[in-house]
Amino acid sequence: MSETPLSAHNLKIHELEAFRAVMLRGTATEAAVLLHTSQPVVSKLIARFQRHIGIKLFELRKSRLVPTPEARVLFHTIERTYAGLEHVAHTIAELRGGHSGRLVVGSLPSFGMGPLADIAARFLKDEPGIRISVETVNSSLIRHSVVSGKADLGVALKSIDTAGVNAEPLVEVNTVCVMDRTHALAGKRSINVRDLEGVPMILPSRDSASHTAIAQMFADEGITPHLSAETSYAMTMCLLAMQGAGAALVSPFAAMHLRRSGLVIKRFEPSLPIELMLLTALDSSPSRISSMFIERLKAAMPALRQQWG
Repeated sequence: MSETPLSAHNLKIHELEAFRAVMLRGTATEAAVLLHTSQPVVSKLIARFQRHIGIKLFELRKSRLVPTPEARVLFHTIERTYAGLEHVAHTIAELRGGHSGRLVVGSLPSFGMGPLADIAARFLKDEPGIRISVETVNSSLIRHSVVSGKADLGVALKSIDTAGVNAEPLVEVNTVCVMDRTHALAGKRSINVRDLEGVPMILPSRDSASHTAIAQMFADEGITPHLSAETSYAMTMCLLAMQGAGAALVSPFAAMHLRRSGLVIKRFEPSLPIELMLLTALDSSPSRISSMFIERLKAAMPALRQQWG
């Protein structure tokens, strides 16, 4: 086979398409259907492609084309390229002002599984051509994703370093106390920190900012919390509380959708505020789709502030 040096401009797009189609469909006949051409044309393109690149890509076994290991490696590389081209197509559609495109939103897990899911669902009903990817990670990773361009926008805790991003206040709410329906405190209108003395508590992980704030509040009152469990996620804290493992102090965003499943949610005193920021890229304006979504996001905040602030 030829050993002619190859460069990107030497590659023939029709040969690449024929190779990809055979890999996807398994036979030249099925590949021809995919490409809206004939089986002989596909076979000729495959033969020409193999000669052109100097690599054997298929072996004929019982009238079937069986990919070689080299073919599989090449196919994975081509698929990554096609995925990139799909992203280019979506970007072009967005820039042309069509109602299509992709939006990547980074969010705290509690907000992403609570209000953000509701807002995104309503947005998608109105804009069915848009795809939304919600990445639920911690605040530092959200900032990094926005800085690097992996996320179009992010919702993170105010306490993080906001270097390299535009950060504006989004919403402030208060921590709530959650428990199961049979809990001794379930009948109270609101819960005071003193009510939790001696009560089994489900706390955030020790390395989290919320654990530090809760521990300091108990210390200020001279109370040693009765620890029953620790976990990294507020949603897990709520589920443990709902199963009777103890009471928990969490973001209302993590708890709000579990009320209908039996979780009891109570206002808590003293106030432990949770402040969220909206993060966007520092060196560029939001895209049209991002701006549309940010508008929806901000419009939903007054109701959340009124209910949980």
